[in-house]
Amino acid sequence: AVKWYVLQYKPNSHQIAVRNLNQQDLKPSFPEDTSSRKTSNFLSANRHLFPGCMFVAFDKSRVIWNSINNTYGVSQLMFSKLKPISISTDLITELMLRCDTFGKLLP
Repeated sequence: AVKWYVLQYKPNSHQIAVRNLNQQDLKPSFPEDTSSRKTSNFLSANRHLFPGCMFVAFDKSRVIWNSINNTYGVSQLMFSKLKPISISTDLITELMLRCDTFGKLLP
């Protein structure tokens, strides 16, 4: 059964990690939010809702999770007691429903 897991990506490497995870037929997801700050003008920038982390869906019986840890751009899967931490599919589904097709959080 496909479950969602938390992984940590290397600094400034989320795009590299996403590209390489997609090449392995895995489904990465990282919700983003738009933040604005005022300098001389208003600047809008996308920022990750969970900085440094993203979610990836895979079937543990079909994918060797060690290959995910060795993916370029990925630091590591998050572990608890020597097992990857799985996230509730309902939580990820609800989060995705609140995002547009590009993963940006809707207002």
